[in-house]
Amino acid sequence: MEKKDAKPRLIRWVLLLQEFDLEIRDKKGCENVVADHLSRIMLEEEDVSPDINDQFPDEYLMSVSVDPWYANFANYLAAGTLPEDWSRKRKQQFYSQVKHYFWDEPNLFKIG
Repeated sequence: MEKKDAKPRLIRWVLLLQEFDLEIRDKKGCENVVADHLSRIMLEEEDVSPDINDQFPDEYLMSVSVDPWYANFANYLAAGTLPEDWSRKRKQQFYSQVKHYFWDEPNLFKIG
């Protein structure tokens, strides 16, 4: 806080670090030999291009692992298809429920 020509960014860091017991010493760029040396190191350029990661985390963000409850209603009303593994009793239950719905593309509505 004693530095007279401190910039707002430096002041914010000082205020943040005040709660710790430490001593901060600031050196001008020409006096700071370590920083000056590090900034002058030449990096060897390599022709190796980085591997491209083809997997994106957002690809699976909207994926559905279980069909929604209305999938069979929408499939039946739009295309007239039912799952083949259903028993006769399950189909009868479905037919009694599906008569309360109608499909107005792209929406599924319930009557009543």
